[in-house]
Amino acid sequence: MKMKITAAAVIAAAAIALAGCGSDGSSSKADTSSAAPAAQSQADTAASKAEESTAPAPAESKAEESQAAAPASSFTADNAVVKYNGAEVKVGQNIDDIKGSLGAEAAPVSQVPSCLSGNIINEYYFPGMTIQANNSGVIFSIELTNALYAGGDGTTADGLKVGDKVDDFKAKLGEPTETKGTSPVYTAGTVSMQASGSPSAIESIWISDSSIDN
Repeated sequence: MKMKITAAAVIAAAAIALAGCGSDGSSSKADTSSAAPAAQSQADTAASKAEESTAPAPAESKAEESQAAAPASSFTADNAVVKYNGAEVKVGQNIDDIKGSLGAEAAPVSQVPSCLSGNIINEYYFPGMTIQANNSGVIFSIELTNALYAGGDGTTADGLKVGDKVDDFKAKLGEPTETKGTSPVYTAGTVSMQASGSPSAIESIWISDSSIDN
């Protein structure tokens, strides 16, 4: 799962970088080519206009700074809860205590590398949800995704789900703690939630707790 999420973030970041490449060079070249030799009076006039155009810059900068000031994230560990099949799934729970409430498994449990440490742990599969637990059964990673086994009714505690937009996450949780590519990441202590996919359609909601031995 980690490899999948990381790949999505890398692709998204590359797309952003490419999108920003086409507009920078062309405008500066046009400005340079238009600076033809002129009489001294014309140069003085141009310089005067240039000074006037740069005068409002401080006010503009303040406006930009004000516009960039985003509301702080309201995310806490209480938001990092999955509602699934009428049950609540949280990092820190023991998988044996809740597995019977989650319905039929989509596939048998398997031993795979941990999303966080790379150590071999147990991964459980349900329609639309994948859970990783350490060898003691303690859950440290929950992912809502249809990539492996589609289905299920999984949402976060706030009703966020696969297919929602990034704006939906911001409306519920405020601005993210950080953004990886186009993926918002919300963090509270050692608990985090990352929404991956496109801004218009989230494909994965990954909740994890790095403090749990895995």
